[in-house]
Amino acid sequence: MKKLFANKTLLLLLFIVGSSLSSYSQSHKLALSLTGGYVDSGFGGLATLDYKVNEFDYLQFGLQGNFTNLEVQNIDVPVNLYAFNAGFFFDVLRNNKRTFALSLGAGGTVGSEIINSGDTKLENNQDLDLDPSKIVFGAYAGIDADIFLIPTIAINIKAQEIYHFNSEIGELTPYFGVGVKLILK
Repeated sequence: MKKLFANKTLLLLLFIVGSSLSSYSQSHKLALSLTGGYVDSGFGGLATLDYKVNEFDYLQFGLQGNFTNLEVQNIDVPVNLYAFNAGFFFDVLRNNKRTFALSLGAGGTVGSEIINSGDTKLENNQDLDLDPSKIVFGAYAGIDADIFLIPTIAINIKAQEIYHFNSEIGELTPYFGVGVKLILK
């Protein structure tokens, strides 16, 4: 009898937990997100536009700017990256109250990498051995989390790893940002 009661209690508990984690989507089609945060040895910003293709999945288009320094011959050389990202994200976790959402995604990126403001001479008059300005391309994967404050405004947390195939400063670039997401439609 005790075992039967324990099994029913466990089943009821699993049902309650499972129903609270079921995948419901926010009732929106279009959202704008603005985040700022950390990139490797610097800071960055990312503005994204999300377009829902169905209840659980969305396309994400973003403009990203990264501002870092690279040490060359004991001199800190500024490196700026301006990129366009396009990817596909899908919901992994959402709660019934529609106050939290966690999504995973990946996509492609293309942009402009500018080293030392495009100048080939360093401040000590040495030549820069790197291409000071080039088009870079690659792919990225990331996590996108939303904590809804009200149905039209959310705190947006992003974590991405960007891989540039032809970057002069290194192929992998992490981005961790926090900001706000506005539901537009």
